[in-house]
Amino acid sequence: MKPDHHAKMAAQMKERLKVEELAENIDELEDVVENAFPVLLVTVLVSIFLLAIFLVRMYIRYTVENPSKNRMDGKTVLITGATSGLGKATAIELARKNARVLITGRDKIKVEAVARNIRKKTGNQHVNALVLDLANLRGIREFCEGFCKDEKYLHVLINNAAYMGPKAATDDNLERCFGVNYLGHFYLTYLLSDKLKKNAPSRVINVVSDSYAIGQLDFDDIALNKGYDVFKAYARSKYAMMLWNLEHHRRTYSSCIWTFAVHPGACATELLRNYPGLTGNLLRIVSRIMFKAPEDGCQTIVYLAVADGLREFSGKTFANCKVIKTQDRIKDKEVAKELWNISAHLCGFEPDTPYEEQESTEAKETTTPDSPTADIAAAAAVSEQKKDK
Repeated sequence: MKPDHHAKMAAQMKERLKVEELAENIDELEDVVENAFPVLLVTVLVSIFLLAIFLVRMYIRYTVENPSKNRMDGKTVLITGATSGLGKATAIELARKNARVLITGRDKIKVEAVARNIRKKTGNQHVNALVLDLANLRGIREFCEGFCKDEKYLHVLINNAAYMGPKAATDDNLERCFGVNYLGHFYLTYLLSDKLKKNAPSRVINVVSDSYAIGQLDFDDIALNKGYDVFKAYARSKYAMMLWNLEHHRRTYSSCIWTFAVHPGACATELLRNYPGLTGNLLRIVSRIMFKAPEDGCQTIVYLAVADGLREFSGKTFANCKVIKTQDRIKDKEVAKELWNISAHLCGFEPDTPYEEQESTEAKETTTPDSPTADIAAAAAVSEQKKDK
């Protein structure tokens, strides 16, 4: 054979060897991929899941820092439910702005300890503790009697305290979620409105929740005897607060009391501590991981307490320091009036003159006192009569 033929055969053999080697490598790679595919798939899915959690967490925790740098020198603020969570965080922020902060709680020892802690933390020595149980209407009345007697000023009232948990009753045998979250604040605000008027322009800030969107009010079943659900009961109380927030604005705006609702977002507070069962345990775990800190959640509350130029936004609902759109049903005046009248009846006082009729009955009111301060005594008399019966 010719030398060039040998060379050609050798080249062809090399090519065949390369092809065979490549085929073997491909087979090995296929085996590796086949064995590793489940691991790769799990890794990709876990990565996507973690990314989704991160993005959702970022969305839930999104908040805007209070843009107002105003201080509150010489201003008095009363905050309900301020021994923890949003209430305590709000008290700290306002104390740093040199407000005179009055915090309330049911447990005297605890609320005094929190007040001391805030004074030490902020250096503001004008942080005082008051005992208030919103589940007791007589206690609310006595609290307001003492407050109106002892306190000269009240510029901002922040209705923050809330209950969420198993079905329970207030001391007045009312469904606890409705009684504490809404009715207690309704009565407190009503009895302190004269003090707010005397210190006008003043502000009432109601801490609400977007859960109001699923809340339903059945005036024939205030006690929720037809069926109790923890979240639905909470949503109902916040729906009532939304209706009342706008109704309170209609009734008191002319007296220079500005009323605002605040949706702070999902915050890691003690609100879920009473949520029962496995669902409650899971929610508490999720809240610690996913929800925003109270220090972030309180920023809009603080903004509404200190910012200028908010008069035209009275009656509105805020989130992240901006007005947000709400459901049209909270603007239903007839439902709001009915809620107001039923609430007044439950609290033991006669409903106020409707704001549409105030102008036409102004002459009569000059001879008939109709101030919340006078109604404290009237409400006490009505309540005592009921008790005697």
